[in-house]
Amino acid sequence: MLTIVYRSEAVDRLSYSALADICLFSARKNRELGVTGFLVEFEGIFLQVLEGEAEVVERLYARIAADPRHNDVELLLRENSAGQPNFGFWAMNFGPLDTPTFWQAVFGSPVRIEEFRRRSHDADFALDVLARAYMHACILADIDPATRELVRGNIPCFLGG
Repeated sequence: MLTIVYRSEAVDRLSYSALADICLFSARKNRELGVTGFLVEFEGIFLQVLEGEAEVVERLYARIAADPRHNDVELLLRENSAGQPNFGFWAMNFGPLDTPTFWQAVFGSPVRIEEFRRRSHDADFALDVLARAYMHACILADIDPATRELVRGNIPCFLGG
């Protein structure tokens, strides 16, 4: 299994609805490909993790990197492992980080955009943010830990912005 984590910046800011649409489209495609992942967005900065068969994930990442909706695509991590996906419950889901509620729930305090922008280039920081956002999304969706480990590649359900 290959795990890729990358960072990019949106050319234009996207609404919650636009992000949800992109996520749902990606989730359906990823499910067909056997890829799982998670995406976070904060003030136009994206962090994303993709997990799956190496060749499939590499092709998907190349397509994403060429997408004109974002720029400054930076590969932060490329790691092969024999283990299970760490972000596997959803084929793709996202956590918008633009709310103080999220930062309070996940990190205990708000994070300023300047700090996030600076630290988002660091692979360890990116993985930590993605992991915390993923766990927070699982809690909000009322998904118990056993289910997260056994069920893979679900399509998320968005109830509004």
